[in-house]
Formats: sequence, C-alpha cells, structure tokens
Amino acid sequence: MSRRRGALASAAFFALLALAGFGCRGPQEEAFPMPEAPTRSPDEGMRGVTIRNFQVGETEWVLEADSASVFREKKTVVARRVRIDFYEGDKHVSRLVSDEGILNQATDDLEARGHVKVTTDEGAVLTTEILFWDHQAAKIHTDEDVEIIQGENRIAGRGLEADPGLERIELRKQVRGTLRRQPEGVLQDAPDTSGAGS
Repeated sequence: MSRRRGALASAAFFALLALAGFGCRGPQEEAFPMPEAPTRSPDEGMRGVTIRNFQVGETEWVLEADSASVFREKKTVVARRVRIDFYEGDKHVSRLVSDEGILNQATDDLEARGHVKVTTDEGAVLTTEILFWDHQAAKIHTDEDVEIIQGENRIAGRGLEADPGLERIELRKQVRGTLRRQPEGVLQDAPDTSGAGS
C-alpha cells in the first residue's frame, strides 16, 4: 500500500469511528441471535480442521482449527485454537483468531470466545473476549468491551456491530479513545501568522 493510500484509509477509518460514538444503539433495539454451545458429549472429534463457507459461489470465510468436536443433533461444531479468514468476494479483508469457536451448521453463524483478535488487511486490530458472526447480516457483533487500534490511535467501547473488514463500525456505548497522531491528509497546515519574514 502506498503512503497516500494508507493515510486515506487511516483517516477514513477514524472518521467512521468518530461518527460511531454518536450513533449508539438504544437497549430497545433487537439483539442478534447467538449460537448455543452444546452440553453433551460430541459424536465425533477431529484434528487439523478446515471448514469453508460459500455464498453464491464466493468464499465468505474459511475456518481453520487445531481440533474440533461435532455435535450432530445440535448441528454444531466446537473448534479449539481457531483462525477465521474473512473475504468480500475474492478479496481477503481480515483474520480472526480465538481460543474457541462455535459454528452453527444450520445457519452458518459463528461464535468466537477467549482472546478474540481481528486484524484487518488495512492494519486495524480489534480485541474482545466474545465475538459473533451473523451470516444473514454479514456482520460481526458483540455486547462485550472492545478495543480497536490502528497505528498510534485507539478507540474503545462496549458493544459493537461492524463488517469484518472494520470499514463500517458502530460502537454502542461507553465510547472513548485517543488520537495520538493526526492522520495525514485530514487537516492542512495552518497558515504561518507569526510575522516571520515581514
């Protein structure tokens, strides 16, 4: 990525985050359905797992895990040490890693738990403890505390809804952050009014 393109991506990213703080959802709005973890013993166990999800012939995500347990009655797969690559069309946009993942095979919804980290191809990093992928809405979401960092800039809040590339983000409440360095191209240099050279 060129320096100019990186600066524009950074500026756009934090402009969206700034707007997110003023677009908070109220508690009356509907919550996303959440996958339910099975409680009985698995029907099958596997190691070195790869699961691919396709949407109209295009890969939306690819899940890899060190091991997984299959619960056929619940149509659920519980995976451990999870890596999920998200795509928009044929373009890779981000990678999620977590201690555990739960896949609802009936809906293709996902739940990631434990040290969840999403790293986008544009350099933004999201961390939280629980994160959900809603297949129908094509969005990630959580009600937990989240933190998003890009370069020296940081923003945090509680509750999030976003696309997996973190280009469209809504933080729901307790939004706070720090811009340690002004992204290039956002503000022009102020004119010199010191009288030097006059």
